[in-house]
Amino acid sequence: MAKSQGAQANLTGTRMENHIELSLLDCGYVKLAETYALVNDIKSLTQPSYARQVQIGKTIYGTNLKSDFVLFHPEKWPEGLVIEVKWQQRGGTVDEKFPYLVMNIWSSEYQTILILDGGGYRDGAERWIRSMQKQNLLHVFNMVEFLTWVNQGNL
Repeated sequence: MAKSQGAQANLTGTRMENHIELSLLDCGYVKLAETYALVNDIKSLTQPSYARQVQIGKTIYGTNLKSDFVLFHPEKWPEGLVIEVKWQQRGGTVDEKFPYLVMNIWSSEYQTILILDGGGYRDGAERWIRSMQKQNLLHVFNMVEFLTWVNQGNL
């Protein structure tokens, strides 16, 4: 049975998140139990740790804002680092959501990196979102750039 376009997008996005998770584990981060639902729970830890799908505040519309990953590292990221992951393999609407994503990042108190890949966004969309790297949106990476950044010891 063929998967719907939405189901396929979720699957490919989850695969990319799994690659990010492998990098975290390889860098010595410990995955936290699902009970770590809030960033404040993570900040109290003393070892490099991460959690997936953590509520980090409210969206610009006032609804709950969840991030793909929240990391804590006592030396590198003592206030936490949010990692958002966006994969778009085929043409779709993900790039139409970029302004909403950026506004939510800017309204958040957490430093954030965005990993964007797949090549399925419209011409100009990647250039636009990369130009939004300011305030607490520290970096916009593709997977190769992210892995290079990790290999340089930044994670």
